[in-house]
Amino acid sequence: MSVIIVSGHGKFSLGLLDAFEMIFGHDEKIKAVPFLKGEGIPQLQEKFNNELNDFAGEEVLFLVDVFGGTPYNAATQLIYGNKKYDVISGVNLPILLETAAQRNQPLSSLVNAAKAAGENSTKVFSEEIARIQNENTEDDEL
Repeated sequence: MSVIIVSGHGKFSLGLLDAFEMIFGHDEKIKAVPFLKGEGIPQLQEKFNNELNDFAGEEVLFLVDVFGGTPYNAATQLIYGNKKYDVISGVNLPILLETAAQRNQPLSSLVNAAKAAGENSTKVFSEEIARIQNENTEDDEL
């Protein structure tokens, strides 16, 4: 079963984990690691290592907020070359929920689930209404 470490700028990861726990409840293998003002890559990597020490040998998926941001860079530098770890940027609540629901799958499956959840989680109301209306019009024509 994979470990999930959520990180982002400020207290983003703490808020995301709080929202997650409202839906799923507490999970010991899902951790939030905030990147706070005044910290840099070394401090964040130390925090990551503290979490990783508790889960030695397990697969770990880092979910971070921004591609190329400090949490992303800290995680990628730390895990480079280790096939038991991966990093996904652009985390949101649907991505966290989906990956958590599938934590018993191999890391590669979690990565695919996260990508799919990310692609499917953004919806534009006006486009959804237009799609539904179009479907209803097509149904009426049958």
